[in-house]
Amino acid sequence: MDKEYIVTLHRKEDLEQFYNEMQLSNFPLALKRPLSRNTHYMMTEEQAERLRQDPRVWDVVESDSMQVKRKVINNEPTTISGEFWKDGPVGTSFSGLVGNKQWGQLHCAGDQVQRRKNLWGDGTGTEYATDTVEIHNNGRHVDVVIVDDPVSYDSKEWESPSQPGVSRFVQYQWFNELNGAVIGLNDLDGYTPPTGTITYGTNASTPQYHGNHVTGTAAGQFYGWASEANIYNLAVTDAWPSGQAVGAFLIFDYLRAFHLNKPINPATGKRNPTISNHSYGGIININTPSGFLLFSDLSYVNYQGVQYNASNPGPSGWTQAGVEADFGVRFGKDDYPYHSAAVSADVQDAIDDGVVVIGAAGNDNLLMATPSTNSDADWNNFIVYVNSSSGLSGIYYNRGAWPITPDTDVIIVGALSDHSQFRRSTYTMFGPGVDVFAPGDYILSAYGNTGYADTKYGSGNYYNAINGTSMASPQVCGVIACLATGKERFTQADARGFLDKHSIYGDMTFDISGGGLADNTCRQGSPNKYLHIENPRSIIGYIQEQKGQRTTGLTFPRSSAFHSTSPGPQTETFTLSVRNDSASDWRWVSGTDRSGVVFDDTSTYDDWTLQFNVGDVIQITNNAGSIHPFWIKTTATTGTGDAVTTGTITGNGASLGTTVEWDTTGVAPGRYYYVCSNHSGMQGQIMIS
Repeated sequence: MDKEYIVTLHRKEDLEQFYNEMQLSNFPLALKRPLSRNTHYMMTEEQAERLRQDPRVWDVVESDSMQVKRKVINNEPTTISGEFWKDGPVGTSFSGLVGNKQWGQLHCAGDQVQRRKNLWGDGTGTEYATDTVEIHNNGRHVDVVIVDDPVSYDSKEWESPSQPGVSRFVQYQWFNELNGAVIGLNDLDGYTPPTGTITYGTNASTPQYHGNHVTGTAAGQFYGWASEANIYNLAVTDAWPSGQAVGAFLIFDYLRAFHLNKPINPATGKRNPTISNHSYGGIININTPSGFLLFSDLSYVNYQGVQYNASNPGPSGWTQAGVEADFGVRFGKDDYPYHSAAVSADVQDAIDDGVVVIGAAGNDNLLMATPSTNSDADWNNFIVYVNSSSGLSGIYYNRGAWPITPDTDVIIVGALSDHSQFRRSTYTMFGPGVDVFAPGDYILSAYGNTGYADTKYGSGNYYNAINGTSMASPQVCGVIACLATGKERFTQADARGFLDKHSIYGDMTFDISGGGLADNTCRQGSPNKYLHIENPRSIIGYIQEQKGQRTTGLTFPRSSAFHSTSPGPQTETFTLSVRNDSASDWRWVSGTDRSGVVFDDTSTYDDWTLQFNVGDVIQITNNAGSIHPFWIKTTATTGTGDAVTTGTITGNGASLGTTVEWDTTGVAPGRYYYVCSNHSGMQGQIMIS
């Protein structure tokens, strides 16, 4: 039986020839998308399987598998003061308190003292802190697109703090404005796109809360970061009040068309940056007799290339607890995250066009691997279970959920819990596929019409505290929108560079219960890194007065004393030493890197991210135990594979008392890793600029 399939190509350049070949082969065209590497055809599964063998084709998937599930510099200074809560409202006692703030603002904008590690949050009995922080920039002339539930247009939280009563929410008509670019004017596929005028709902009539909450965190004037940004809403997890919703496979087509066709901002003379937040993810339903994945439904697990089952169990045995501990499979779930090469192609194309894409890692407490091209054996882990309608079904369970998957350059945000020790949230995805953690537990923000009355705004406005990576992602989105303020060109690389440089490293607490896959605080390759908003340059400065005699003043033309280009940074030699600590992390005990941090073994420098420039010579002496060989690699994996081969490196795999030396002349700028070849928890990053 013919079904609609999405055919995804590796290269845009092959699209027209492939389309013509499919037309000559009489494949019925379901939807041709001029902006996308994806084309939709009617075919059988046998035809789809043959197409998957075409070297031009990335993947062929059924279109009805695309279901959506929510995942619960001008340097203008802004001061935020109030009571920052790590535990949300309980009962009605919070309704009349107008100074309540979401704790992410203090945690991410404050200094180490203000973050109050071990003094504030779960485990201490102290759930709020009264304090003041200052953030730079406010998102003015930046377009923030919340791809989510329908967002009510009239919330007071969307008003401009500098212009009371003026809303920043744009009731944008996505279909009327962009269908010509997204669908095409004269295509032959017969597809009927969403059309007509979109009706945006009022706060009082909007029961959906998720989109409002996310918007408040990213760009609310009270609960959020980018308090002057323009706010747009693209409804994908539910329909607007007018009944329209954007289908899963057109989300990024509309975002690209919006970004590429937006008018010049008359106030700046340039187009605004586009920062988009995606707190949702694709799923595949578990179709078992009970509707949930039970251990009795499991046929086998293929883990790091080896098949395990009752006849070949893992180290912990073929039981539910054993499978959870050895392979990280989660039971009792009615759906699993679903990866889609088709959506990944769309996401990367949107990023390449200049859209900044930030999203929630997901709430399934599963390892998120990196693609097999990065030699991460976990990318291809899958389970096979008994399907009530078709015998057996399989799921790749460590790839994350479209559109936020690590085979693109999307920024993937995990949730930081409200625990005083700065743990990861027990529900968040974790692993090397996560880019950064941000506050996600009990986040206060704007709400639908069923939350607590937000009395500072009068009637019809509400707020509430909820949990999820959905709440963590807009923290990053809002901070990045602040960073984009006043930028003529702002890209995904700029956003990622800011996070890599200014995030706080080495301050999270992992592996409370041993660090195995059944430990809800396990690290398993996650970055020890959380969001921090930091002014990248001083707000106030001056040119010092020139000392000495001034008899002639300045004269023009000057003699040719300056070159048109400045030389690059001088190279240096850095000598460092490292040992292991009691938690089996690499601990930096002496030396310094380009950031200027002096390692002296008196503070927490566990698994620190080191920063150097191309051309620097790095000498690292391993003073760890004999069972901790020190390797510099291209991937964060154990063993001796994937060792760095560029530049000149000697002594890689240094044992106790020996030194590895890396001359980085000729090395490509980017992210490298230092690892123990025997212990996955001992790893960190080396950033070469």
